[in-house]
Amino acid sequence: MKKVTASTPNGSAAMESDEGTKSSIDFGTAEAMDHIRTLTDVGAMTRLLHECIAYQRSLDLDLDNLLSQRSDLDKQLLHLQKSSEVLDIVSADSEYMLSNVSSTSKLADQVSRKVRELDLAQSRVNSTLHRIDAIVERSNCIDGVNKALNSEDFESAANYVQTFFQIDAKYKDSGSHQRDQMLSFKKQLEGIVRKKLSAAVDQRDHAAILRFIRIF
Repeated sequence: MKKVTASTPNGSAAMESDEGTKSSIDFGTAEAMDHIRTLTDVGAMTRLLHECIAYQRSLDLDLDNLLSQRSDLDKQLLHLQKSSEVLDIVSADSEYMLSNVSSTSKLADQVSRKVRELDLAQSRVNSTLHRIDAIVERSNCIDGVNKALNSEDFESAANYVQTFFQIDAKYKDSGSHQRDQMLSFKKQLEGIVRKKLSAAVDQRDHAAILRFIRIF
């Protein structure tokens, strides 16, 4: 933002206000009006309001000096009137902006709360879907191990058992019936493999021995 140095009605350069600060705008000019109407920040408008108040105080001092000197009084009074109008505009715009900020803040809070509610709902839905998927996958493993045992595809049966318990480890609080079924199939598979391995050892069938050792 371009900084414009304020001048007092008697033409002097940027007087210090009661607070020891200088005005950042030349009140009463068209440039000042354009600048004020572009303000959107409440803090900036508040600072400008304080500057305007300080500037008006300096005008009061100048007015006392003018009254004592009686020189070019009409011109100085007109300048003072313009500055007063600027102060009224700044004050009115500040109130309007504060009202808008308050409304926007409330709306933002409502939107934020709604987003949190939707995120929570989505999280619960995703959790439910994952549990459903786990139930379906565990059922597929149970069907798969049963068919594999019937066809003596012991490697596939072992893979189904392993996959089942990997899924089951994530959802131990559900699927107890499925777990019991798979434990029964696992026990059955282990018994068959032990018998097959023992027979392969007795027959010195090295290929069969390696096959059944690798299953578990």
